[in-house]
Amino acid sequence: MMRFDEHLESSLEKRLPGKVVYMKGWRKVRRSPWPRKGVPIALMAHHTAGAATSSRNPRNRGNQKGANDGIINFVQNHYRVPAANFTLDRDGTVYVHSAFPVWHAGKGSFNDVKRFNRLRIPPNRGNDFMLGVELVSKGRRRDFTKAQKESFGKLANACRDATGWKGFWMRLPNHKTWAPRRKVDTRYTLKALRRWARKFK
Repeated sequence: MMRFDEHLESSLEKRLPGKVVYMKGWRKVRRSPWPRKGVPIALMAHHTAGAATSSRNPRNRGNQKGANDGIINFVQNHYRVPAANFTLDRDGTVYVHSAFPVWHAGKGSFNDVKRFNRLRIPPNRGNDFMLGVELVSKGRRRDFTKAQKESFGKLANACRDATGWKGFWMRLPNHKTWAPRRKVDTRYTLKALRRWARKFK
């Protein structure tokens, strides 16, 4: 029987050929396995609040591969456990930090959030149930590149393929959906996240 990391790798290679970089130790379980049937139940979107540029011009130096290596390495190595499962760089490259629970959601709850409360995630345990993706962005305005939006949509579909999710309507929360008093990320609406995902369904 295949583990989630094996399903995820297969799905990523299908959806994002040539766009995925697997970081050292990404298959290693550093905290715990996924508690429900061995798979995550949602993909939470974050922004890094730091980037080489906020320009959306694909020719800008800050949008080239390698321009944000410091941010990607911070997510990977600053803590004992990565600070996200994925980092999505401004050129559309997806860096895979871990296929298992990491630290990204922090304190929060969906208990009072319509629709998302159906996921039945206990308060303050978002890390145990949800994948997290950091999109490289200064976070001061809506500055995701076209390449990032496309790769986010394909990444969401790869996660859906690997888990068997039936749809996206409650599977793609923003960080601020979980922790509205603490977080502003991302600057995009839930409707936008779902639209990017449905485009590549």
